[in-house]
Order: sequence, then structure tokens, then C-alpha cells
Amino acid sequence: MHAIAKILARHSGRKEVVPGEIVQAAPDYVMMHDRGIARATERFVEMGGERVWDPSKVVVVFDHFYPPPRPQDAEAQRRMRQWMVEQGVTNFHQGEGICHVVLPEKGYAFPGSLIVGTDSHTVTNGATGCMAMGVGHSDTGSLLALGAVWLRVPEVVKIDIRGTPRSGVFAKDIMLKILGEYGEDACVYQSVEYTGPVVRSMAMDGRLTLSNLSVEIGAKSGYVAPDEITWAYMKGRRDRALCHPETTDSEADYVRTIEVDVTDLEPLVAVPHDLSRPEKASALAGVRVDEAVLGTCTGGRVEDFREAAAVLKGRRLAPHVRMVVNPGSTEIFKQAEKEGLIDVLIDAGAIIGTPGCGPCGGCQLGMISAGEVAISSAARNFRGRMGSPDSSIYVASAATVAASAVAGSIVEATKVTGRSA
Repeated sequence: MHAIAKILARHSGRKEVVPGEIVQAAPDYVMMHDRGIARATERFVEMGGERVWDPSKVVVVFDHFYPPPRPQDAEAQRRMRQWMVEQGVTNFHQGEGICHVVLPEKGYAFPGSLIVGTDSHTVTNGATGCMAMGVGHSDTGSLLALGAVWLRVPEVVKIDIRGTPRSGVFAKDIMLKILGEYGEDACVYQSVEYTGPVVRSMAMDGRLTLSNLSVEIGAKSGYVAPDEITWAYMKGRRDRALCHPETTDSEADYVRTIEVDVTDLEPLVAVPHDLSRPEKASALAGVRVDEAVLGTCTGGRVEDFREAAAVLKGRRLAPHVRMVVNPGSTEIFKQAEKEGLIDVLIDAGAIIGTPGCGPCGGCQLGMISAGEVAISSAARNFRGRMGSPDSSIYVASAATVAASAVAGSIVEATKVTGRSA
């Protein structure tokens, strides 16, 4: 069996499961954020639910509309706080960052665990060696009452990433390459395991980005087998003795292998309004940028801040560009401050916002108007996602976002820093 199948078998009380089989699995944690908790709890009540099966396994994060920008958001959050008190839910994180960043940081996601959440990017957590997936509000409502979720055991696709990335190429560029070559339906209802020399040498922040974007190629979950990089990340977050890492038995446990060579890869940018349409940043020179967004669950980690600061240090934003920065979590914010990265961003002219989702999903701080162009380190560029349906969103790595903010138009980082590729 593949490690993911073993995780599902253990959480279903089974010795083994096979791809395609339907199981009832009991997760270690279910996550709800402020954009999904109201709908999920409504379904819970509609289905006759009275008490949450185990309040200690429920995690609530206020990250999309926090602090609440509208009266209705404040009212909804007030009601949900009351519901949590009534149900005895104490794993509550408000204003501490994005759910997909907070869960691994706080040790809720760990090797061998099963995590579900009311958000498709819950797949991010798979970088810690767990099975993690997004589920709908009805599934969550049922889960809150019964303690188990109905699901199909997915096949597993191996994505073997090899080669030597050039300077200025990061995990986001690699995933945009995969999206461009294989499309948004490449792995529908399959799990994806990222492996190969590039992944094995990649820091946890990059692995989290790979896993986060798994859902953008249609996958049910992303996964990176736990190794010493994983355990170093878990230190102080969850005791190793409390984790349950699994191993994959053989190559026969993969339905297919996708080989990706990144040796000649250049920085990529997804053009509006489709992630599976990446172009070389160098080919988009001259595309004027009105707003640059640094942050989100795909580009708001410490590595992203380091990449952006390396470009922005000693430089200023182009006069017509505004740059909005939302750290992925308070932990990241504090580390970025400690390293002096926040000062570099502020000195360049950036606006620092609350740790959280910010403008990524049209939540707050950074909406764009008709005709405006944003370049973002986010995971999506749907039409109208950040404001007007007549605006345009380009998606790139943190370094490319920062470079474009300085140049005033899309450009790869090496053109701004002068460093050779």
C-alpha cells in the first residue's frame, strides 16, 4: 500500500484499503475558517446535530475576514464564537494567520495524520507527511456530529522533480510549469506525491507551496514523505513519539509517474484568468502593474519574505504601484521582523497588513478596480477574485512579484537585482 492508503486504513479501523474503495475515516482534526464555519454549522443543525462528537478535534481559524471589515462579518463571527463556547471548542485562532499556515505551525498537521477542512487548500498540510483534503459544508456538518467522513481512497500519482533550478526559480515556478504542461485536470480525485532530488533538498516552505497547489491540478491531496527536513520542522510543534509516519511499499503503489526536469526552467507567471496558462516572465515585459500582493497561503511564508526582501532591499516601488503585504501568520510576521525583512518592505514603500488572507479571495485590503492589473504570490487568478471582474491578476513567485513592483511592469527578479541566472 501507499503511505496515504495506510493513513486512511488506520483512520478507518482497517488493516488495508485499496484505491477506489469507499471508507468512513475518522480525522485527527477538522478545520473550519470564518468563511466556512457558518455554513458547516448550519448543515450540522439541519441534519439534527446537537453536540460535536469531540470538541478537542475541531480547529477554528478566523483569517479571511479578520478583523471583520463589515458589520455582517462581525455579527457572523460573534455568533460563531458563541457556538464554540456552547460546544466546548477551544482550538480557536483569530488573527494568528491563514488556516493553511497555522495548522502545520501549531502541530495540528503531522506525519501520519488525517486532516480535513472547509477549504480546498487544506491540501497544503500534506507537506508534513499527512493526508489532508478539503471537504464541503455538508460533509463537515455530518462529520461534526458523527466523527467520520465518507471518502473514496484515491490513486496516487508520483511527481518526480529533478534537475538544478537556476537562480530566481522557486517552488511556485515549478508548480506553474506542471500546470502549464499537464493542466488543471491532470490528477482529478487522485493524490499527488512530490519526490525527487529537488524536493528532497527543498525547505519546508517550498514543500508547503507544492502541496498547496495540488488542488489546482485537480488532486484530492498533496503529499511529501517525511524525512529529516520534516522532523526538523516538527520540532517544538509536535513530539515525534506522537506522530505516526507511514511508508510506501513499492513502485506498484503509484498509478503513474510524472517526471519534471527544472534545469532550464525560467521564472513563470500565470496570465489571467487561468493558472494553467503560464508564460515566461521575460515574455511579459511591458505588462504594466498597478498592485503587487505579497502573502497568502501560497506566498506568505518566511522564505517568500526573504526572496522579496532580497529584491527590494535598497530599492523603491515604482511610483504608480502599491504593494500590499499580508504575512501568512503571526509567527512568520515575528520572524520576518526579527530578520529585518519587514523594515526592508516598508522602506521600499509596501503596506503591511494583518496576518491573514488579505486581498487574495476578495476579503479586504487591496481590491483592484476595472482595468487594473495585479501581480500576486497567491494561488489563484480567477476573474474578479480580487475586485472588479474587469481587472486582471497575474500569479508568480514572491521574487517576481517584488521585482515587478519595483520595475512597474512584469519582470523576473534577476533583471532588477542584476544577479546572473
